[in-house]
Amino acid sequence: MYNQGEEHRNKLLRRADWRFLLGNPWPKKSTCLSSGLLAQAVQAVSAQYISVDKVMPDECDLAVASNPDSSSLRNAWKALRSGGSFYSEWSSPLAGGTLRIRRRLEAAGFSNVVCYWPWPIPYFSPALFWLPLDAPQAVRYFMSSRPRPTNPLARAAHNVLKILWKVGQRTRLLAPICVTARKVDLIGRTASPSSPEGELYGDWGDGKSGCITGRFDYLMWTGGKRSINKVVLYLFTAGEEIPSLVVKLPRTPETVPALTHEAHILQALHARNSEAAARAPAILFLHEVNGMVALGETTVFGRPLYKVVNQGNTLGLAIKVTEWLASLAVGEPCRPRADWWDQLVEPALRDFEQAFSPVLDVSVFPNCRAILNRLDDLPSAFEHRDCSPWNLLVTTSGELVVLDWESAEQNGLPALDLVYFLAYLIFFLDRAMKTGNFTESYRRASDPETFTGHLQATCQQRYIECTGLDPAALHPLRLLAWLIHSRSEIRHLSADAGGALRPADLRRSLFYNLVLEELAQDQNPAQDSVL
Repeated sequence: MYNQGEEHRNKLLRRADWRFLLGNPWPKKSTCLSSGLLAQAVQAVSAQYISVDKVMPDECDLAVASNPDSSSLRNAWKALRSGGSFYSEWSSPLAGGTLRIRRRLEAAGFSNVVCYWPWPIPYFSPALFWLPLDAPQAVRYFMSSRPRPTNPLARAAHNVLKILWKVGQRTRLLAPICVTARKVDLIGRTASPSSPEGELYGDWGDGKSGCITGRFDYLMWTGGKRSINKVVLYLFTAGEEIPSLVVKLPRTPETVPALTHEAHILQALHARNSEAAARAPAILFLHEVNGMVALGETTVFGRPLYKVVNQGNTLGLAIKVTEWLASLAVGEPCRPRADWWDQLVEPALRDFEQAFSPVLDVSVFPNCRAILNRLDDLPSAFEHRDCSPWNLLVTTSGELVVLDWESAEQNGLPALDLVYFLAYLIFFLDRAMKTGNFTESYRRASDPETFTGHLQATCQQRYIECTGLDPAALHPLRLLAWLIHSRSEIRHLSADAGGALRPADLRRSLFYNLVLEELAQDQNPAQDSVL
């Protein structure tokens, strides 16, 4: 399943995202009583797929069906081993809503029946949210937390969602409905109607007692654009209106190291820098089983920074982020260049030259090395490595919260996160995220006379005041930031292309062009000026 092109792989895996509502998202033996893309998705996520005409009684961990009749329900129950999971989709409003569907499944012998409404409807595009129909507090949280779209069409779709939900619930005509169930409940305890149970979930740890106690309802988010994007479960205790914790799960095996790394990084951050850690989630548990993981974290609330900024509050918010980033370096020891060069700089140079060699001018690589050679001893810094306006939340009280530490570097270098944050903040302000005019936006920000240039210079000056960083190091560190980030961009571009990249693809690389921009600006000392 993992040698297919990214587009096809992503399509199949996302068609099977409902598996994360089951006790075991990675079944060993599965069967599907339907055909088409759903059957292909089941096959893609199973270690062994058995066609329905060859399955033996009590053989499968997972059985799947679409609009099953009584005969299909009997066949699914017969195919499952004791404790196995059943997933079904009911596309017609005539199915009778959750009450009638639950009765039909229980009559067929299934227990732990849980009904969800996916949005958007997965037949037309991958679902992003899975709402538990028997957990009104989770649904209320989802509805109230959705930002009001500014685009008229998106706002209309948002209003239609609310109307569909209310009408469908009252009339029992809500469709489609996705349902999970178990052949039997082997856990031996009473479960919440929307609690997934089984091999992975039944043993989740809270870091103290070794298991999660109590009853939970689950709201699932399956966003992102790539197959490697994680799945997030929001857990609600009975009667609570906000989630009490979140659980992150890997959609693919190659995502496991990133989640494991995030757990270890956040644990180190909380142990080392309590002031900076106050803006980050705390790790509750890291449960590892059969090569996969479940990462539990405390919940954080707020709106993404890019949805909050405007010309009136941008500078204040940017300074707040700058001071927080400075706190990740303040108090850290100054490290001799020899201690970090081979670990942080040389690999970035080597990977950049290897990836972009088909399009590099003969002078580019020597010039990059010459600029980076200006760096001297530097203080250590706890790098986030993805400090972007979509990973920064602004709470109702105006405080910051920082998400997604999967790429963080515990013993990194100063200013790299500041460079990344300011660039993307300015891209949002200039609407470059929509127009694609990234290089022009980046170039304007080098002029302190422009609005974005004044913003960048002010934040750089504040960072220098807080950390004592030599201003002359800013330009080499900006260059290093884009060399480092070009590695992940190349991985994504290669996955999208399904192989080697063409020279035209390389030339369109954002970080390649920002490297060239830094080289072009090297002849103008004024570009490194601060207020």
